Amino acid sequence: MRRGSLSGVGIDPGWGETRWKKFVVGDGLCFSGCGGWMMMAAGEQSGLWLDLGVMPYVPAFEIQDRILRARVEGRLAPTVILQENPPIFTIGRSGSRNNILSSAEELQNLGIDVLEVNRGGDVTYHGPGQLVVSPLLYLGDVGLNANQYLHRLEDVLIEFLAHYDILTHKKEDYPGVWYGESKIASVGIAVKHGFTFHGLSLNVDPNLDAFNLINPCGVRMMPVSSIRQILGQAPPMGEVKTGLKEILEKSFDMETRNISWPDLLKHLERDLCNP
Repeated sequence: MRRGSLSGVGIDPGWGETRWKKFVVGDGLCFSGCGGWMMMAAGEQSGLWLDLGVMPYVPAFEIQDRILRARVEGRLAPTVILQENPPIFTIGRSGSRNNILSSAEELQNLGIDVLEVNRGGDVTYHGPGQLVVSPLLYLGDVGLNANQYLHRLEDVLIEFLAHYDILTHKKEDYPGVWYGESKIASVGIAVKHGFTFHGLSLNVDPNLDAFNLINPCGVRMMPVSSIRQILGQAPPMGEVKTGLKEILEKSFDMETRNISWPDLLKHLERDLCNP
């Protein structure tokens, strides 16, 4: 298996296979028709809530990259992207392939891809039953530096899980959220010109056995948990998304409206035709 890299170029895999080829991510996209960073009552600001559903990691990242470009150019309101992914291990900027404990052949037989990405952190697993949430915000607008923003995302997760009587905590030097000694959520961010991307992943009901194939976040034999493992059942994913939406909006003093990727893409294509 060859690892792909999302640093500088995108990667377009054959989705049934473990192979990669480079492609150029589109430039010059205009999103001005999608709304702006508008002031609401009492200083509240408006944004977009984009739920991609279940989507392979690479095309989901390409969407995030397009939105980030538009955000940096001031052509799109703050956007929160949600997704679930088919099984994949992603390796952050400070990560190592050595923290994946299975061979390429074993991973191929299990249908798990491997990809290097430009977030912080080491290796982690994404798969069905795990919700990935990527807020694309501007740090200046939320009044936080990168480290404060990362911890704010941890606070969002802790508050959300408390609604299910799951009492979690932070762990010094280990980003994410912990239930006892088990990690239930990861946080890995990146910042470009003050604009955030990537974000958090919450284990609602993923296949926890996949974490046994890695050193999660570079930590050997680190236990990993999920809402289902703790409660004996998992809430519907729609309920999880609604709960996180409320807490994120409150935490960052914003209000978001739902938009689908096809609708956002229409704006994208219209702006390309009408620069």
